[in-house]
Amino acid sequence: MYTGSIGQNRRPFASVPLVDHYFPAAAIEGARTTLTRCIQRGEGAGLVVGPSGTGKTMLCLLLAQQFRKTFQVAMLASGRLSSRRALFQAILYELGRPYRDMDEGELRLALIDYLDCGDGNPNGMVLLVDEAHTLPLRLLEEIRLLSNLARDGQPLVRLVLVGAPVLEERFASPKLDSFSQRLGARCYLESFNRTETLDYVQSQVNSAGASDEEVFPEDTCQSVFQATGGVPRLINQVCDHALLLAHVAGLKTIGPANIEEAWADLQQLPAPCNAEHETEDADGGVIEFGSLDDSIESESRSKAPVFRVASVEQEGAEEEDGSEPDGQIHRIERLLAKADEDFQPAGSIGPEVELNFEEPVHPFQEEFEQEEVVSDRYAAVRAKQPLTFGTSAYAVEYEPPTASSEAPSVCIAEEPETRHEECVAAGRQEEPSTAYSSSPDDETRRHEYRQLFSRLRRG
Repeated sequence: MYTGSIGQNRRPFASVPLVDHYFPAAAIEGARTTLTRCIQRGEGAGLVVGPSGTGKTMLCLLLAQQFRKTFQVAMLASGRLSSRRALFQAILYELGRPYRDMDEGELRLALIDYLDCGDGNPNGMVLLVDEAHTLPLRLLEEIRLLSNLARDGQPLVRLVLVGAPVLEERFASPKLDSFSQRLGARCYLESFNRTETLDYVQSQVNSAGASDEEVFPEDTCQSVFQATGGVPRLINQVCDHALLLAHVAGLKTIGPANIEEAWADLQQLPAPCNAEHETEDADGGVIEFGSLDDSIESESRSKAPVFRVASVEQEGAEEEDGSEPDGQIHRIERLLAKADEDFQPAGSIGPEVELNFEEPVHPFQEEFEQEEVVSDRYAAVRAKQPLTFGTSAYAVEYEPPTASSEAPSVCIAEEPETRHEECVAAGRQEEPSTAYSSSPDDETRRHEYRQLFSRLRRG
């Protein structure tokens, strides 16, 4: 839209990464050199980590263009692959191989067969995985298994993983220990510094056919760095929008105010404060604190942070000088006191739901129901009757102890006389017992038992 109006033959700041717009900053150029060596020598998988907007996709496109003449290149840029079948289909699609109407096993064998045969693919494949941090662990493990394929001592798959900083955290998991050991290079992308931002803006404008000093002066480039923090994606957005606003306003040169307007129009961050605005008086009782300049130059480091007080009312200006620290402190206290007096709340806001809690009850102060006493009418009768076990020849008598007796008396004997003698020898008094006073029925039953036992013994 604005091409040609400011002496440009193309759009200098594109919204999508283009290889023609590559700027060799220190971080991204170092990563490109390291990955080039890693791919050419087959040292292992390469890992690229960087924040959003720092040129990760640009680096993938640059490597794909660089190695497309010597390797088969497959770049997975879509991300969000949820299954092994989808992974193999994406790789075969990038290689230009059939991928439809095949299950997971057939897709895997088709890819391995294509890589191993070497028909039209003598050096193997370079697999570039962008947004690798979105892949689940099972797909990362499948990619690791692909990197194990080799022929004549050379790997068939040269792998580069690119993703956000969370990707490096995932490689710290014990489940990816074997994959982490295979990494041959780790590269980190960063934002541009102040000097690189200035060089990047000027190089993009010059490559578009315009004069950098006429369109983006040096102070404007400094404002671009303050607004974007040196992130390449944000630099492209702000500069492109500033060019659009300048074209609408009929301007040939973009100043710091235009950068602030473009940044405020994008509504991403508040517009930065320039030095020329700091000298003006602010309206409406505002206390402004300046920021330290992050420049590495000695002059900017020697400057102290700006501290300025602006007030609507200039009461007592003749009595107190605003440049003195004591006067500034008194003015701040006066503004705060006035703010407390003027503050009138609109009303008290109560809770929408009232919560009523019962009083706590002490657990040991509760009244418990009395125990129900169950009386056994036959307990006294059973206590008086002795228990007799066995036959008359071997009888065991047990009587429950009473309060007066120390221990129960148990006597085993064949005849009453023997029992009496044993009890006397043991120092116990023989107590009368009804165990040997049997009824006629008991004698008949015992006689039958003796006959039965004698028949059993005779066989």
